[in-house]
Amino acid sequence: HRGRYEALVNDPDAAPFMALADREPAGLILFRFRRRLNHATFEGWVSDLVVREAYRGRGIGRALLTAVIAEWRLRGGHQIMLEVGYDRTAARALYEAMGFVDQGKYFEIGPVASRGVVPGAGVEIRPITDDDDDFDATTRLLAELGRPAPDPERLDALRRVYLQHVKRADTRSLLALLDGTPVGFCSLEFREPFFALTPQGWIPDLIVTEAARGRDIGAALLDAAFSEALRRGAYAVALESGHQRAVAHRLYAAAGMADVGSFYTLKR
Repeated sequence: HRGRYEALVNDPDAAPFMALADREPAGLILFRFRRRLNHATFEGWVSDLVVREAYRGRGIGRALLTAVIAEWRLRGGHQIMLEVGYDRTAARALYEAMGFVDQGKYFEIGPVASRGVVPGAGVEIRPITDDDDDFDATTRLLAELGRPAPDPERLDALRRVYLQHVKRADTRSLLALLDGTPVGFCSLEFREPFFALTPQGWIPDLIVTEAARGRDIGAALLDAAFSEALRRGAYAVALESGHQRAVAHRLYAAAGMADVGSFYTLKR
């Protein structure tokens, strides 16, 4: 794990903090900045927050969270996100006391298993490219999902974020086309938690345009993402989904994903 640790502390887009109490390590928070498609600013992500049992009840978790919020404000990020299991009642109470809002469910599948879903007639699923048409299709589909819609003032910044995403080695996002027309999108990234030696697949966004639903395109996109995760040796695939997306929740459950917790956000 030493290589992962050294990469973490030397990463300009990470801000890990350790809390000391009575000169002893008492708590740890791992905080990272990441780009999201259709956003010109960074998002903060708390991947881990732990306080040793002997030091709980002394405000250490709050102090660690306050430290990363200050870092996030310095970077001008649009939100902070974190995931938490249903059984972690004390952590959930802390997040809510600090202004975080429970936005939806956190799904995970591990070990990853592909069902071999075959797209229907006329449906093609392929990786996105740096082509302008793919950029236009992706930003349009993400806006339909609820992400910020591109406007002329932000368009160049969003295009830069998109091109960086396509070129990164830790992404493999997918576009679904129906008779040549883009109708679905699945963003796929691979992140490396400090505690693991293999990557975790993460799906920030999955959308099928309303007119093309009912053709199992979402299931095919999700299965294609699982297949890529298997190819890269990922130990799990995870995603977040808003409380209101009941149809999507059934899709994830049918694919073998378990509802393991909630995701919280703190908006700027």
